[in-house]
Amino acid sequence: MAANNPGGAMAAEIDAEVEVFKEIQGQLQSVRTDLQTVLGQMTENEMVQKELELVDSSASVYKMVGPVLIKNSLEDARDTVSKRLEFITAERDRLEAKTKELETRGAAIATKVQQMQATLQQATVAAVNEVAKQAA
Repeated sequence: MAANNPGGAMAAEIDAEVEVFKEIQGQLQSVRTDLQTVLGQMTENEMVQKELELVDSSASVYKMVGPVLIKNSLEDARDTVSKRLEFITAERDRLEAKTKELETRGAAIATKVQQMQATLQQATVAAVNEVAKQAA
């Protein structure tokens, strides 16, 4: 039937592209949520790092492991927070790149859908005009 109805085939193509667009939007929302989580972790760890810089070297530092506080050296605590920040920064960069890639793909599909819809609309107008000519 789609062979007899080129408009139907074009509409089906548009629908398929819209589904891909919706899928990309869902992925984008998920990546943005993950990015917000990572940014929160980054802020928290940066605050901890600043607090550790203010601590006197003779002060005791404790690390929570489950429900227990374990004594930790100040240098180990600083190293742990520093490494955690490195990891979080790398994760943030990865998520930001993924966000940009998904936004670019989504914009390209949106443009493609708009062009397809315009083509379908022009084909519909041409078909209506042809039918009107044949009826006259």
